[in-house]
Amino acid sequence: MTETKIYLDHNATSPLLPEAQTAMSEVAQQAFGNASSPHWAGREAKNTLEEARESLAKSLGAESREIFFTSGGSESNNSVLRQLLFASGQQHLITSAIEHPSVLETIRILADLPNIQLTELPVDSSGLIDPDSLIKSIRPETSFISLMTANNETGCLQPIDELSQIAKDHEIAFHTDLVQAAGKIKLDLKTSGVDFATATSHKLGGPRGIGLLYVRQGTAFLPLITGGKQERVRRAGTENVTLAVGFAKALEWYLANQARLQTQYSHLQETVLGKIKSVKGIFINTKLDNSLPHTLNFGCDGISAESLLISLDLDGIAVSTGSACSSGAMEASHVLLAMGLSRDKAKSSLRISWGWSTTKAEIDHFLERLTYHIQRLQQKQYNL
Repeated sequence: MTETKIYLDHNATSPLLPEAQTAMSEVAQQAFGNASSPHWAGREAKNTLEEARESLAKSLGAESREIFFTSGGSESNNSVLRQLLFASGQQHLITSAIEHPSVLETIRILADLPNIQLTELPVDSSGLIDPDSLIKSIRPETSFISLMTANNETGCLQPIDELSQIAKDHEIAFHTDLVQAAGKIKLDLKTSGVDFATATSHKLGGPRGIGLLYVRQGTAFLPLITGGKQERVRRAGTENVTLAVGFAKALEWYLANQARLQTQYSHLQETVLGKIKSVKGIFINTKLDNSLPHTLNFGCDGISAESLLISLDLDGIAVSTGSACSSGAMEASHVLLAMGLSRDKAKSSLRISWGWSTTKAEIDHFLERLTYHIQRLQQKQYNL
């Protein structure tokens, strides 16, 4: 096993930013009380928590009262979607075929109920949702639409402003999963037509175990977790002040460095593409002119992504296929299949995602090992 360690799986989780670590270390010593307690220690913790909430709200273009904390993106998505369990009458939900499992699987569970029906919008070969398909799918009983802003496997960006406006025109509640997009692109929730939005800290170099849910002021909301009055009775449980501060600091840092990072990420993407496009059998799944610049999904005909992932892992290089089943065996990505790729091509595809800590030297070493392993596996195939 090599001593080289290169991490190219930032879409799964990003290493903790030093700025976030420092902020959390200071707070852990100073604001150690329970934010719900009435004494001085509780008040100090509460004040620190609200400062973090205000910072996050400002970063996202929201009011602080519209933000509440959760354990992460999956809880935030479930908190929104499972409100529909209490809805009466016939309900029609709309989502897309490429959503994160915390949205897609949850909505499919809800659709098993007799009063809930589901439409999954298709995407084109680049992973884009056609706004016209959304319009055509709306029915009189359509009550909720959930469509992600940026795809975690391909980086594809959806026309969320247009999609949310369609929902607004039809007076339908609209939710977007911002987990991969928050901090990476310019957005303003106040001026958007979004009613609910979810984000999480660890995709930004913040701590794991904390996320947020945005609920537009005046939008009805029933809590998923009950038993306490925390978070304006939206989410019971003692708030983790330290993690909230780390989340706020990470998002602040990303926004302050957004322009520089986008340029840096674009240069790294150009470096990768310049090398792999000359490799025989390579195909690109990411639509380059409409995607996050730190995400690239590609494959090589006739070579399994699992073989490449294992080979690179033995070199100390972490990449992803974007999908795995509970047994650990590599499954064809539901996102790539929805885009029209064959099962063989989908199972030949890798996702690489870089972030704030990635260097040009790391990318160069990754490319050297990637091309070596592709040529080795192709030669092995040829000799069979």
